Amino acid sequence: MKNRGPQEEKRSFLDWKLIRIPRVVFRILVLTVVGVLGLAALVLAIKTKGEEVPWLANLGRTLGLYESAAGEDVGAGQDVVESRYAKLIFAKGDVTVKPKQELRFAKATKGQILREGDSIRTYSGAHAEVLFDEGNRLTIKPDSLVVIRDMKENRLTKIKKSSINLLRSDVEATIHRPKVEGSQFVISTPTAEATISNAKVAIQVSEAQDSEVKVFQGTVGLKVGEQEVEVAQNQSVAVSKDTRIEEIRELPPAPELVDPQNLAEFFFKRLNNMKADLKWRPVAEDLTYRLQVALDPYFSDLVIARTALPPEGVAIQGLKSGIYYWRVHAVTPDGAAGDFSDYRVFKVAIDQTPPEIKLDDILLLKVSGRMNAQISGWTEADAAVTINGTSVTPDRTGRFKYILSKVTAGAVVSIAAEDRVGNRKVVEKTIAVP
Repeated sequence: MKNRGPQEEKRSFLDWKLIRIPRVVFRILVLTVVGVLGLAALVLAIKTKGEEVPWLANLGRTLGLYESAAGEDVGAGQDVVESRYAKLIFAKGDVTVKPKQELRFAKATKGQILREGDSIRTYSGAHAEVLFDEGNRLTIKPDSLVVIRDMKENRLTKIKKSSINLLRSDVEATIHRPKVEGSQFVISTPTAEATISNAKVAIQVSEAQDSEVKVFQGTVGLKVGEQEVEVAQNQSVAVSKDTRIEEIRELPPAPELVDPQNLAEFFFKRLNNMKADLKWRPVAEDLTYRLQVALDPYFSDLVIARTALPPEGVAIQGLKSGIYYWRVHAVTPDGAAGDFSDYRVFKVAIDQTPPEIKLDDILLLKVSGRMNAQISGWTEADAAVTINGTSVTPDRTGRFKYILSKVTAGAVVSIAAEDRVGNRKVVEKTIAVP
């Protein structure tokens, strides 16, 4: 029998010393490990900063880097609940925020993330606006203290529960109809609890802990102790600190603004000439009106606030150059104020520049032995044009044309243009007759 050499000895098929890993496979394994570690670091970094990206948060929980925002998963067969967050989209003046785990308030910043348990405080002259998901908004006026009590979502049913507590506060809220049936948005005062869906409300809590709830759009269910009432559109109800419901009052609807049109521009040669007529459509008899003109759409920087105005409108004066926002609401004889109108915007500008005049070549026309001249050109739209003292009406673009009859050689034609604020320019042209 022929003997086999050492190199021909039979070797075990599973000998680990003979296993070879291709370079490509090895690189893929290394990149996978590095990628998982990198995502884990990113998840932890975002959590540390107090923000949460949904898909990264889910990945973090899958990797066991941190537990569900609700604290822990509910046992088998039960729903899993996780926390949501809101955002501070506007902050002006002295606005402060106290996170749930902190002891002190700190200055708020626009874009700041707000979570369950956080408190927002506004001082005199300060305003803030909080944006919740589904487009719900909460406007916080001066001298208010608001606590976000609950912001949770059932991950299986998608039902969302949102609630806030008002201490001494003056707020407005616009709450849209929820996308998932069973979702709720609740605003609580020391004496009442308002469940809001597809409604616009204003709620005030006085220093004495009395509450007033106004409903401008939709319907709100109000619970006071064991009592429940429904407050409809354009109604208000007061609740005393001893949980006594006062009589429901009717509120006037919001007026409709008439003039000037939105984005109107007012030009003046001098600011001491500034005057603008603001008009709205009255909503009922025996009402007065309250006007606000501000530098911002939140009406936190008011420049005009006038009350007891007549139903036909008002003339305002004394504004500087700039962009202004204005709105109006109606007030009943006993002082019940309804919702504000939608706001409009207008601009005040100083114009001391005379209108430009561009002339075409003069066209000479000989008719019955007499020489006529066609004067044409362009000027600023809406400018008043005169040629040799005769008024000429330009078209919408500022083009004008005029036939000057019986011209003689060397005659001088004078073209004048005057804009709406009185700036005037004159151009003279000599007619050369062959």
